Amino acid sequence: MNDKEMPSGKEGFTLGLALLDAVPVLAFGADMLLLSRPLDSKLFLTGAALALCGGLCMVIYKLILSIKGKEYPVFMKLFPVLMGSGWVIMIAGAIIKRRSISFPAIWTAVSSMPAALFFILGAVFFASFIIYWKTGFDGSARSNWIEEILNACAQVCFLTAVLLSV
Repeated sequence: MNDKEMPSGKEGFTLGLALLDAVPVLAFGADMLLLSRPLDSKLFLTGAALALCGGLCMVIYKLILSIKGKEYPVFMKLFPVLMGSGWVIMIAGAIIKRRSISFPAIWTAVSSMPAALFFILGAVFFASFIIYWKTGFDGSARSNWIEEILNACAQVCFLTAVLLSV
């Protein structure tokens, strides 16, 4: 376990925190499902499913930690494997289907109001999440709350933008 992972038996890791962790994971899953439809790529959808499973591993890890007070490291170990491979497969799927992607149509949808506002807000929250994780995250329950709030805000903004764009 590196210094960015949740320490074993940490006080303050509540069911509420574990449930909050589910919000960005489910929003990401909905985003990817919506984005995979126009792309019509089973490869992209497979990658999205793997990345979603990776996120769910972290949710399950935190749920078990909050309910039973026990760690099951297998979920922490699966997270980067599933998330990383999922993103690689999604990118491959998008590259393979790149000829069917209408970049002008995407730009029109992304830059239209109010979707553009939500994309910008999502990017700001996501950048804040990354910066905080790299500079201020110490593994404490407080740090996890801050991280999850920023991540949830980012993913909900992105989902709202996608819903307004499709």
